[in-house]
Amino acid sequence: MPTTTGPGASPGLVAFGWDYDHGEFVVLNGRVPQPAREAVYQAGFSRRGDALDCWHQRRSVDPHEQIRSAARLVDRLVAARVPVANWHHPEQRNGDLAELYRWLQDEGPFPDADRVADQARTVVAADLAAGRLNAPGRDLANELVSGAVVVEAMQTFDDVGWWLARSPEGADTYSHMILRRDPGLGYFNITDHYATWYGQARRDFRATYLRDTTHPPAARAQAARPSRRARMAASPASAPLPPGPATRRHAAR
Repeated sequence: MPTTTGPGASPGLVAFGWDYDHGEFVVLNGRVPQPAREAVYQAGFSRRGDALDCWHQRRSVDPHEQIRSAARLVDRLVAARVPVANWHHPEQRNGDLAELYRWLQDEGPFPDADRVADQARTVVAADLAAGRLNAPGRDLANELVSGAVVVEAMQTFDDVGWWLARSPEGADTYSHMILRRDPGLGYFNITDHYATWYGQARRDFRATYLRDTTHPPAARAQAARPSRRARMAASPASAPLPPGPATRRHAAR
């Protein structure tokens, strides 16, 4: 994919991110070359998200297919020397972003799984000793302490822990589950089960729980302002930002 940026000129930057309202999205910053804009459109990022001044895919597209499309687009833009970055952590650029998208698709074991398993056992043992759990939570905690259930990965949101765990059923066969630990209410329970044959539990946990999708400070400040469309309607004479992929093709689809 050749670009149209002349020597010495900045080619702009394509930032990649995710949020609940848009799914995977891209933000075009600066003078992004037209071939790069076409690549964004061809990758499925054809819907406008005014709240973030972004382009996103149809919400009906499977979340992991969205990730795969974004990963292919990142690789294509990096190969064309168009700068790319993680919208949530702008210091992650180019190769670092490509590595992030490979990690989001990884179905392999977690490198620190043994340490996390030990940490989880220590946490629930302390809960049991302090009498913090209700009866079902105590039963599940005892399974963890005994080793019948093994935690592989952990994440915490608003003081509530979400853990990916497995029940050993054989040398290479495990049934994964999501555990929820709410120490404030004394709850410790299973929220979801993965079928034994389903091999993507770890991939799902990486993409759903471990991925950092915090909005950067600049975006939080931007969210407090009227949308770009509202600002342009109030000041029709103001120059718009560089256009995105052609909307006439969107209508054709």
